[in-house]
Amino acid sequence: MGKRQIIFRQDKIGNNQELLNREVNLVTTENRVWHGRVIAVSEGDIRLRDDRSGKHKFAVSEIDRIFLDVKTDY
Repeated sequence: MGKRQIIFRQDKIGNNQELLNREVNLVTTENRVWHGRVIAVSEGDIRLRDDRSGKHKFAVSEIDRIFLDVKTDY
């Protein structure tokens, strides 16, 4: 079993329901990395829940990219 990484750039994040309830790494335009599960996605913002600090809200304009790991059979 392997992994495949999917990268979502800023223009593919707003209203993307594929991200909902997924564990992701979010990279801001300031090169800060946040890890958590996506709990809400709208046109203007995205909300994450992490294991330590709770909920975080990011404007789509603050996000550089989002990384998503997918397990594969090969």
